[in-house]
This record gives sequence, structure tokens and C-alpha cells, in this order.
Amino acid sequence: MEIRFWGTRGSIPAPGSSTLKFGGNTTCVEVTLASGRRVVIDGGTGFRLLGEKLKGSGSPCRFHLLLTHGHWDHLLGIPFFAPIYQKDTEILVDGWPPAFQAMTRVFDSHMGDGFFPVAFDQLKGSIDYLNRLAHGALELDGTVIDAVRLNHPQGGLGFRFREGNYTMVFLTDNELGAAQGSRFDDFVEFAAGCDLLIHDAQYIPADFPERRGWGHSSYDEVVTLAQKAGAKSVLLTHHDPGRTDAQVRQIVEQAQNLAAHHNRIVKLDAAREGAVFRLANK
Repeated sequence: MEIRFWGTRGSIPAPGSSTLKFGGNTTCVEVTLASGRRVVIDGGTGFRLLGEKLKGSGSPCRFHLLLTHGHWDHLLGIPFFAPIYQKDTEILVDGWPPAFQAMTRVFDSHMGDGFFPVAFDQLKGSIDYLNRLAHGALELDGTVIDAVRLNHPQGGLGFRFREGNYTMVFLTDNELGAAQGSRFDDFVEFAAGCDLLIHDAQYIPADFPERRGWGHSSYDEVVTLAQKAGAKSVLLTHHDPGRTDAQVRQIVEQAQNLAAHHNRIVKLDAAREGAVFRLANK
């Protein structure tokens, strides 16, 4: 399983010289299974860059698109994903059910209430909705994908990929501090023993007097989850758009210091746009 980050920023794109290291595009993660099948998580502005790569590959574009939720920063790249204007493109959408409806509403509906000059039904590519993960596991070429409800306004889903001996868990837009008692335990169980935990760490503790209930976590909460779940590697993601590379690096250092006495966390870092993380089967 190969995990490639095309977008790691949260809330709104943050281009500029101060975000070059960790990236300014919003959430989009490409997961390539051992079989070669492609699964993409979210269609933030990083989705446009993935589209340029796939359009130039010379092969038909076919993959699963898993939507965590329907907020705009996770859908902004979809109208600019070049392959959806090609007839040989096939996208199977799954994930949080209202997110697919939100995705279609990004486009013009012929009723004057869209946000793009092209209507959804004018797209040349085939885009179909599965609606499986909200009700159970999805199996693709021997890889099992499960979902868990997120703590986020208007709801959402996080995902767990289990391929061979390896497990990757992706939880963005998830407020761990609001997940007291059994709900926090649900996330511990969902991420238990995972080889890679990718989790939202948009905030720092000082942000919460104003931002509690906005649906995001801080790095210290992610470290606590990783320790209790026994995660081996952790990547912090959904970086606040107002943070520079230097500030994200400082968050990483603080998180590493918190995790220093927990031997099972082998690696802790921040997700970087363009970075690749591989989990190879034994």
C-alpha cells in the first residue's frame, strides 16, 4: 500500500513561500493498493494536481473516491479535476452520504444555485455513488476498508485500510477533545495497532477557548490517541491555513517531545504535500 499526499492543508488553500514545505493545497490523499487499484480520499484542491498526473498517463482514469464529509475545502478540487471531462473516466464515490450530494451541488444544477459554470450532468466522465461504507466494510482486491463516524459539525467518516499485515487509519476533521468517554474509546479501538495513523491536528491547545466545537484536534490529543491505540507511526495533517512551515515544524517538535517516552510510536511527523509513505506486505 502506497499513500501519497496531494493536499495537506485545512479549511482553505494557503499558497505562498511560507507553506512550500508542508503544502498549501487542501486535503487529497491517493492510496495505491498492492493490486495497483487506486483509492482517493477527498477532493480538495490537491485533487486538481492528481488529475493532471492521471490525464497525462495515457491510461483510462478509474478509481474509488472516498469522501470524508461535505465541507468545501474537501470538495474544491473536484470541478478542476481534468479527467472528469473525459469519456473514459470512471469514478466510484463512497463515504459520508451527504458528501456526494454536496459534491454535485458544487456544479451548476441549471436552477441558478450552483457554483460552477458546468452542470454535473454535463460531465463526460462516469461518476457513480456506491453508499457502502456508511453501512459496512468495502473490500477491494483483498484490502478491507472500514469507516467510523467523526466528531465534526454536520458529520463525517474516517477510514481504515487493512491490507495483508498492515493497517492505515485516516481521520481528518475529527475533534478528539469533544469525544469524551465511549466515543474516544471508539477511536482508540478503530486505530488499535495500526501501522500508520494520519490524523487532523489543525489546532494547538491555545486555540480551543475560541474554537472548541469547530471539529478539529490539537497535536497533544492526537499523541494521546496514538499512545492508547498503539499506533506505530503518526502523521499530523489538515494544517491550519494560517500556519507557516516553521510553525508546523514547531508543532511536530512539540508532539515528538510528548511521544518521546512511548516506545511504540516509531515515527511522528507532519504530512507533506508530495510525500509518499509505503506499507509493504511481509
